[in-house]
Amino acid sequence: MIGDKKIKLPEEERELLGLLSRYLKLEAVDKLSVATTFVVVALVMFALGTCALFFLSAGLVKSISVLVGDEALANYIVGGSLLLVIVLFYAFRVRLVENRVVAAISASILRAETEEGNENMEDDEDED
Repeated sequence: MIGDKKIKLPEEERELLGLLSRYLKLEAVDKLSVATTFVVVALVMFALGTCALFFLSAGLVKSISVLVGDEALANYIVGGSLLLVIVLFYAFRVRLVENRVVAAISASILRAETEEGNENMEDDEDED
């Protein structure tokens, strides 16, 4: 069987593999903590934004009801306006959200690769 054989590595290579493994774990923890922080912040912002939108909408209904003289009509106006905003946001979701998220993730990945490449170049220059 292939899996039964153990390969003997020199001490330096074993140490390098250990350091590489530790580095990868630290990178994974870093990326996971950034993602978790983003999710928590997004959830808090969503909850607070929902509360703010509710109170602002209620205030807007009261203001419009003074102008039109009917609170039910004011509710329909505000509700229709909010639905229009939702439809517009959904229609332009790719341009407003997806393109920016893809750009941010791509920039992060490319920046990490560039920094890694620069470190490798510096290491090569040090060896000369």
